[in-house]
Amino acid sequence: MTQYKVFPAIGIARVGNAPSKFYIGPEQYRGLPTRPDNQPFTEADFRDENGKLCRQAALFHVYKVENGVETEITLDSPEIASITWHAHLANKKSSWYQFQVSLGENGYASNHPLRNPHAVQRNQLIIDPGPRQIAGSSQGPVGFNRDNVPAGYTGAHFPPPNLQPLGDSIDTLGELRTDEEGRLLLLGGLGIAGSTDANPTITEYANNDNWWDDTSDGPVGATIVLTTGETIEALPARVLVGPPSYAPQIPNLVSLYDTIFDAMVRAGYNPNIFSGQMWKSGPHGYRPSFTTEIRPLLERAILYPWVAAIPPKPHKFNYDILGQMETIGGMRQGSLAGRGLRQYILDFLRPPGSENIIVNAPGDDNSGAKLQGGIGATMMPFLAGDNALTPGTLTSKYLRVTDTQYFFLQQWANGWFTDDPLPPTPGSNLTRFVLENCVGGAFSPGIEMGWISRDASIYSEPMRISANFVEHGPLQLDFHPQRMEPGDVTRYMAVPWQADFNECSSQPIDGRILWWWPAQRPEYVYLKPEPQALRAAGDIPAPPDLRSGKQVPWLGTDFDQKAGNYIQFTDDIDMVKYWDQLGFVMEQEVEGEQRFVEVSRTLPRTFTP
Repeated sequence: MTQYKVFPAIGIARVGNAPSKFYIGPEQYRGLPTRPDNQPFTEADFRDENGKLCRQAALFHVYKVENGVETEITLDSPEIASITWHAHLANKKSSWYQFQVSLGENGYASNHPLRNPHAVQRNQLIIDPGPRQIAGSSQGPVGFNRDNVPAGYTGAHFPPPNLQPLGDSIDTLGELRTDEEGRLLLLGGLGIAGSTDANPTITEYANNDNWWDDTSDGPVGATIVLTTGETIEALPARVLVGPPSYAPQIPNLVSLYDTIFDAMVRAGYNPNIFSGQMWKSGPHGYRPSFTTEIRPLLERAILYPWVAAIPPKPHKFNYDILGQMETIGGMRQGSLAGRGLRQYILDFLRPPGSENIIVNAPGDDNSGAKLQGGIGATMMPFLAGDNALTPGTLTSKYLRVTDTQYFFLQQWANGWFTDDPLPPTPGSNLTRFVLENCVGGAFSPGIEMGWISRDASIYSEPMRISANFVEHGPLQLDFHPQRMEPGDVTRYMAVPWQADFNECSSQPIDGRILWWWPAQRPEYVYLKPEPQALRAAGDIPAPPDLRSGKQVPWLGTDFDQKAGNYIQFTDDIDMVKYWDQLGFVMEQEVEGEQRFVEVSRTLPRTFTP
């Protein structure tokens, strides 16, 4: 059987306010973005020549899939006459239900409040420029603009102009371009957010009436014409347009790939892992790869201290021991010498069912984890969960790894693992790499995609969201999981996104301060040391300052955890004003060693709005 598919199945674009210059999102796990000209990416490439923050483009490819073999095709492929790309972006946030942590994940109650409940014409709450298409080599831009709505499309709508507090107008949701070989480059909006109120306020982190932003999502398709004259519609993908990723080389402990993959496993798409409500455990069950499914998870814990106030020493691992294998009784398995250490690490991780437990107290058998030295242990990860805000039956104060991740770790701890590399499926691997660079939890509501990612009914096949191309409009307000329209994925997210992005820095829970998404929205950063002046013999060194390698808050202050500006802006509107001036975290050689340091910041370090 031969199919043509667009990959990645879910692509990620990110907003920026540079009008022309852009970069391409990472296509490798923990990778830097890439430049359109394929030159090495440097810290200067996060911004244009005027200091504006560049947008991240999502790059889409077409693969021919034949008997499980994935081969990319382009305009340079001999059998291809043309590739025409189709895409449609929309923002439905203002027309949807209020985000109230986990409420709605299993269906909305009849009394669940809407955003902007006063609006009568609720379709007028959708930002919808209509569909666009592009074909050829090095073409574009073709904008999703207010002034070029396709003829015959009904239902197109943009917010009123002169949005406050900055007087901006959302006149576009992005644009289409193609590269030299006809691949699609999709760019999102310019990061504009604002209110129709003359003196706007942001009253909460997720739901703010009369506010708009220019994030979006929508389906991406490709029509392929072969040199034989045959026309083929490729299986479509989805693009999500979200906020910038300010630490692109530091992955989240639970990535969006992990979350969606777990949903696919539990839906029965991977019976070698989970089938008939049974996990395939033991020596003859599924054996995770230490190389691709265990070690990356451990590495993420090591990287978190670069973007959060976490002591680095407890997060160091000896991978030679943890991944060591030997043959016992004719069976290849994890070494007996490393078994105690593997189990020790597993015991610290919060298992399924322990979303509200921070310390595994002696004698507590509800968590499913073993005790540490008989005295109780603080369970990991030390991150806020989906519902750390509203007490109730759906409370989940603390983040945990997915069911599938925990199953992999259990198999690994028991010695039933391999060291196999990823399979040679470049299109599917591309989807994995793109999503591994996104947030997979906590979803309160999230960054690129929220808890809707866990709903297996929205996928047409593993990792691929169903697509409904709306040729003539208007877009609908309801939910059809197998006909996901433009805007149907991101409508669960905060409006404006800057409010949630500002407030989801730290979270007080049960007398502790936990983090949210430091790998994407840093809490603390390290600065590159300034060159030091030569000292006379006998002079003592100057005291450390902000540029002597000290960790400093990415935003706000850090001396009072109860202060309104503790590692954030005091007012969410300041994030609307200054998000584009914040710094990025990038790996560089500093003083002879590799470090992750802040670069490309234009906002003054000591800043009072």
